[in-house]
Amino acid sequence: MAHRCTFRRHGMTLLEVLIVILVLAILALIIIPRLRTALRESKESNMRANLQLMRKAITQFQGDTGLYPVKLADLVATNPPARGLDENGTMQSLQAASYKGPYLTANGGITEAPGIPANPAVPAGHAERVDENWTYSADLPGTVQSAVTGTTIDGVAYTDL
Repeated sequence: MAHRCTFRRHGMTLLEVLIVILVLAILALIIIPRLRTALRESKESNMRANLQLMRKAITQFQGDTGLYPVKLADLVATNPPARGLDENGTMQSLQAASYKGPYLTANGGITEAPGIPANPAVPAGHAERVDENWTYSADLPGTVQSAVTGTTIDGVAYTDL
């Protein structure tokens, strides 16, 4: 009886390990930039949707009362605000009976004014005040913009959305 010599290999050679690492590195180089772009596009899309939501609420407020809200928090108020802004930015008394708010639900969003959506471009932990998220003033009644500087992937300034 002849004994056969069998050789069993356990594990991988150094070359095989290096090839696996190289393949994983190449995949990471392809996937990571795409994930970053997708995350940024998602935040920008969310910002546009939040702006559209607030602009619609401002339009409803103005349609009901004939005035623009003095501040964004007026959109989530359960009681009618005493004053509003006309198209020139002048304070006017608001007829309480014409107020049909709140115009945004008071769930989530900014700590200072629950219901006002947070700006996704604001770093985490800095979304407690409305003015850190959005710009709204009597100079341009009815106009809400991002308070964060920066540009979209398309090159449009956040303040121009």
